Amino acid sequence: MSGLEQRQLEPEILDGLAGDDPRALAARRDLRRINALMFQARIMASLLWKFVPRPPRRILEIGAGDGSFMLAIARRMAGHWPGVQLVMLDRVDLITAQLQGDFDRLGWTVEGVTADVFDWARKNEGTRFDAITVNLFLHHFDDAELVR
Repeated sequence: MSGLEQRQLEPEILDGLAGDDPRALAARRDLRRINALMFQARIMASLLWKFVPRPPRRILEIGAGDGSFMLAIARRMAGHWPGVQLVMLDRVDLITAQLQGDFDRLGWTVEGVTADVFDWARKNEGTRFDAITVNLFLHHFDDAELVR
C-alpha cells in the first residue's frame, strides 16, 4: 500500500474560520513561520527562475492566503521581472491595502480573487498565465480532486 492510499484528509481549522478570527490569524502566522523555516520563498523563486524562460506578464497564485508568501517571492524577483500582473486566488479575501501597497512599490499589480479554486477554474477555463504557483495547499485535496 502506498502512502497516498493510506492518506486521510482532515479539514484544517483554518478552512472554516473567518479571515479575522484570532485562530485564523494565529494559523496564518504559523504558516509564515513554516515557510520561513523551510526556505519556501527561496525555493519557489529558484524554481520560477529555472522554469519560466522569460519575465512573466501574468502569474496566478492558488491558495494565496494573506499574500505574504508571494510578497517574499516578489521581493526577490521584481528587479528582474518588472510589471507582473499577479492574481491571488483564495476562498477568503485577505488582500489588505498595506499588501497592495507593498506590491505596488515593487511595480507589480495585484488582483485578489475570492473564490473556490474549482469554481474559479471552471468559470475561467482558457485564461492564460505565464506561471501558476501553489504553496501549502494541495494537501487539502483527495486524489480525485487533485486530478481534477
